[in-house]
Amino acid sequence: MLSGGPTKAEIIAIALDKLQIEDGETFADIGCGTGNVSKAAARFTDKIIAVDKRSQAIEVAKKNLADASVSTVTLLCGEAPDVLHPYRDTIDKAFIGGTTDFKRVIDFLIPHCTRLVLNAVRLELAAEAVWYLKDAGIYDEALLINIARARELEDLTMFSPYNPVFMVVGSC
Repeated sequence: MLSGGPTKAEIIAIALDKLQIEDGETFADIGCGTGNVSKAAARFTDKIIAVDKRSQAIEVAKKNLADASVSTVTLLCGEAPDVLHPYRDTIDKAFIGGTTDFKRVIDFLIPHCTRLVLNAVRLELAAEAVWYLKDAGIYDEALLINIARARELEDLTMFSPYNPVFMVVGSC
């Protein structure tokens, strides 16, 4: 099991709505983990680059994408700015799910990327991301997303919450 777990489908749906990926655009999934965001983004574009610094995550993403018959994702293992350098001028939209060194990633993306979404589960990191995007002049909005899923409990229904997710959106 990868640390952090897969991004939930509902969170992915909101992130993709905020990103507004269009056909022909290049999408970068940074901190791709299981590849679920890339898999969902494949409905909008066939130019996807998924990056994770963990080789285990790349293997999991490769299997998940193959199982879903998604073959248009370029998987890269390494630190995002380093391995994405050859693609720098082509990235239109980006999802930042891995939060290690997010400032360096944002600085790398700003010159060419038109829209980005950063997800965080830690309050301090979300606040830092908001201030960083504001200082860079690209902040659009921040959301706190709480999702609960119904489940059975003694022949009745209750809701079990997922951990809340902070989403910070910027336009470059």
